[in-house]
Amino acid sequence: MVATIGVIYKIEQRYKVVVEEMPKFEHTAITTTTPSSSTTSKPSSSGTNTPPAQTPPETGLPKNLNWPVPFTPQAPTANWDELHNEACEEASSIMAYAYYSGMKDVNLKPEFVEDELAKITEWEKQTFGYYLDIDAEETARLLREFYGLKATVLRGYTEDQLKTELSQNHLVLLLANGRLLGNPNFRQPGPPYHMLVLRGYNGDTFITNDPGTRKGLNYAYSFSTLYNAGGDWSHTINAVDTGKKTVVIVSK
Repeated sequence: MVATIGVIYKIEQRYKVVVEEMPKFEHTAITTTTPSSSTTSKPSSSGTNTPPAQTPPETGLPKNLNWPVPFTPQAPTANWDELHNEACEEASSIMAYAYYSGMKDVNLKPEFVEDELAKITEWEKQTFGYYLDIDAEETARLLREFYGLKATVLRGYTEDQLKTELSQNHLVLLLANGRLLGNPNFRQPGPPYHMLVLRGYNGDTFITNDPGTRKGLNYAYSFSTLYNAGGDWSHTINAVDTGKKTVVIVSK
């Protein structure tokens, strides 16, 4: 199991960090018990972008927390070619793997990320027949089969559900129409399909590692913004279906 987080602390949208030296890394899938198939909850009312009514907060949930998930932009060398422009799913998966592997870097080294992207892309081509724009179920399969992590798909999530998962040291990969996120650091008008990592929260604000920008470390979004933009990639319409509010829950 990863290093235990002893202190849950408050986090601002950005803070000063000290970049540690990354240990030598050799990719080996994490060994776990065989995970069950992806599961889904009932989706929220079709086509709505209104967050569902909240139940009272879960007893014992911390008011705020932020797991030390290593960060990388999806284009770590600022090469925004076709592959890197569409690599948010892979970059999010790499960050999850780095965290559960116990890597202590605040920012992952670009050469490590590029090597992982190349290996993932080859795996995707062999497994799916393509590597651009994979949906939630395919991302969960990538995390399970390539990285040996546990990953399930949750549809129709609530704010409290996401906080509960995070409180259990589960990372949340959120799929969205990136143009609805309103992040001023994106190459405008923003990505039509995007994925980012929820690493914590502070009140009704979620702390993320957003690979769509080099300024994405600890980037804060309100739940309403994430929910409004949220969805899942549809291979049928070749776009994000925002009627399917979808996240991938990741754990070791």
